[in-house]
Amino acid sequence: MNGDGAVAGPTAERDGGVAHGPAAEGRAGVPAVEMHGISKRFGDVVAVDEVDLEIGDGEFFALLGPSGCGKTTTLRMIAGLDIPSEGRLAIFGEEVASWPPDRRPVNTVFQAYALFPHMTVAQNIAFGLQMRGIRGAEADRQVAEATALVRLEGMEQRRPSQLSGGQQQRVALARALVNHPKVLLLDEPLGALDLKLRQEMQTELKALQREVGITFIFVTHDQEEALAMSDRVGVMSEGRLLQVGTPAQVYEHPANRFVADFIGRTNLLEGVVESSTTLRLHAGAVVAAETDLAAGTPAALSVRPEQVRLHGRGETPQGAPCLDGVIGDATYLGHAFVYTVSIGGSGDGATTITVRAETGSAALAVGEPVSASWLPATTTVVAD
Repeated sequence: MNGDGAVAGPTAERDGGVAHGPAAEGRAGVPAVEMHGISKRFGDVVAVDEVDLEIGDGEFFALLGPSGCGKTTTLRMIAGLDIPSEGRLAIFGEEVASWPPDRRPVNTVFQAYALFPHMTVAQNIAFGLQMRGIRGAEADRQVAEATALVRLEGMEQRRPSQLSGGQQQRVALARALVNHPKVLLLDEPLGALDLKLRQEMQTELKALQREVGITFIFVTHDQEEALAMSDRVGVMSEGRLLQVGTPAQVYEHPANRFVADFIGRTNLLEGVVESSTTLRLHAGAVVAAETDLAAGTPAALSVRPEQVRLHGRGETPQGAPCLDGVIGDATYLGHAFVYTVSIGGSGDGATTITVRAETGSAALAVGEPVSASWLPATTTVVAD
C-alpha cells in the first residue's frame, strides 16, 4: 500500500502514461468486479451479508446507503484491505479474495486525502511511481500527464497547505491515476468539501472518468450525488444490497420501502393490496397500482412530490387517482413551491403528503381545499 493510503496498481503499464479512452479493449464482456455471495463478519457483527454484484468495465458505479450499511466494507474488500469471510470476489475474471492489496489492479482515494504535507504536488503524485521503481525523466513525464489530466498545471511546486480542498482532491486523484489502475475506488471523496465545491467536483469527477475510461466505484451516503454521477447505483442497508439499477430505475421504481424513502423524497401512502391492479389506501380511496404482491398484503404507494398535481375540488382529470385535502403549509423556494397537504381529515386514515410545484403555477394558500392526483405510471407499490 502506498504511503498515501492508495493501493498500488500492477507494475505493468498500458502506454507508459495515464490511461485514456475506453478501458474495455481486449476485455470485452468481462466484468470489472464480480462478487458472489460475499459476506464479511467482525465477530458476531455481519457487516456485509451475501452480496451478489457485477460491475462493468468502464462503468461509473455508486454504492449508496446510510452510515454503517456496509458500503465502505464492501469497497475495502475489493481493495484487499478487508478479507471476505465467505464468497467469491473476482477482478476482470481473476479470483482475488486471497490476494494482498499490492497485487490488485486497483487504487483507492479516501475522504481524507492524506497528502504528504512536506512534499510538493509533483512529489506527492510521483510517490507511487517511485515505489514501483519509476524515476527520472519517465516519472516526470507521467507526473506531467497526470497533473494535466486533473487541471493542476502550474501548481506542481505548491505544497498541500497552499491548495484549496478541491485542489487537494485533484492531487489525490492524480496520485491514484498515475499508477494506471484498472479500477478506481473512491470512498466518500467529496465529503470534506462545501456544497458548492462538492457540486462542481461531481461534474469534474464524472468528466474525468469518461476521459480515462476506467471503472470508478464510488461510495457515498448522498443520494443526489449518486444519482447525478453514476451509470448505475447499488443501494445498501444493514449489510444487504437491496437494489441495483440506473439512477432513473432506482428513483422511479424503488424495490422496497427503504429504497423509496432513502432515495430522494417520496410520499408513502399506506394501504393494503386489493388486487394485482389496485391498492386500498388507509386514506379511504382505492387507486390503480400494478403490483405482484398478494391480495391482503400491507403495502404503500410511493408517489414522488413532483409527480403530484393539485387541483381545485372537482377539477381532477378524469381517470386519475384523486385524494381530497387541505393545504397545511406552503413554502416558496424561488424555483418551486413545496406544499404540505392534509389528506383524509382526522383519525386513523389521516395522512399528509408533500407536493412540489413549479413556480409558473399560481400560489396556493394555507387552508385552501384541493384535490391531489397523479398518473398511475409514475407510482410504485412497495412493501418491507
